[in-house]
Amino acid sequence: MNKPTEAQIIAALEQSGYLFEQDVATRLETFGFHVETNWAFLDSEQEKSREIDVRAIREVAKDETNKIQIFVELLVECKAFDSPLVFLERPKNQREQIHAVPGEYIFPRKHYRKKLTGNSYHEIAPFVHLGLRNKHYYFQEPKKATQFSKIVHKGKDWVANHEGIYDSLILPMAKLLEFRKADALKFARGPDWKAVWLFFPMVVLRDHLFAYDLSGAERTLDQRGRVTFVRHLESGNLKGFYMTDFVTFDYLDQYVQNEVSGFSEAVAELLTTNPRALLDEDA
Repeated sequence: MNKPTEAQIIAALEQSGYLFEQDVATRLETFGFHVETNWAFLDSEQEKSREIDVRAIREVAKDETNKIQIFVELLVECKAFDSPLVFLERPKNQREQIHAVPGEYIFPRKHYRKKLTGNSYHEIAPFVHLGLRNKHYYFQEPKKATQFSKIVHKGKDWVANHEGIYDSLILPMAKLLEFRKADALKFARGPDWKAVWLFFPMVVLRDHLFAYDLSGAERTLDQRGRVTFVRHLESGNLKGFYMTDFVTFDYLDQYVQNEVSGFSEAVAELLTTNPRALLDEDA
């Protein structure tokens, strides 16, 4: 009976993607995250258990006096694709530039109230009320990714194929986000302590991440370290826009330091300078 050599065993593990998941987990631990791999969650729509490759959580701020904490949680799928992943880009419309509010972030209040006249109030989303739009990497970018495809071999040619990749990547990530948000809400708006919980759904690729810019007369293909993709979903308890960051392994350090930490530190600064802005209902 033939047995694999050590080199063949290692090559099989590398090809499977298992080692890539562990590399991502190890890298995130260097940034102070508590990391779990192959973390199980309930898909309530299909009533079955699913797994996320890596879940990483870190407390970034804590105020004992006002009893409020700020957490960052990364929800990570790892994909060691051999095929390039290409996103089509075009300019954002007015809603996406000015009015869009991300659903990935939990605050102590669902809305803040701005008094109009008498007993009338205008409800303001926390992301807007706290002035976070200009602090967030995606909302500083003028362009959006609208579609994406894998570039794969078919016979002698290369073809763009998006069959199944939305359902295999975006849909499970959105289900996981809703599962985690339900738990976070119990703590964030509890009777004693409050919390801000910042979720970052993300797909880490080994490499081969591109954006094809359709906005100019001369279309350009650029290699990227990160592309943020927002998709509207209507499926079971999934209703709304869901944001997922696609990040290459080589860019992962910069992503955590710049995008994740840059935004979370802007939120943490509010806790230092004006904690009541997070806690008080009235704007």
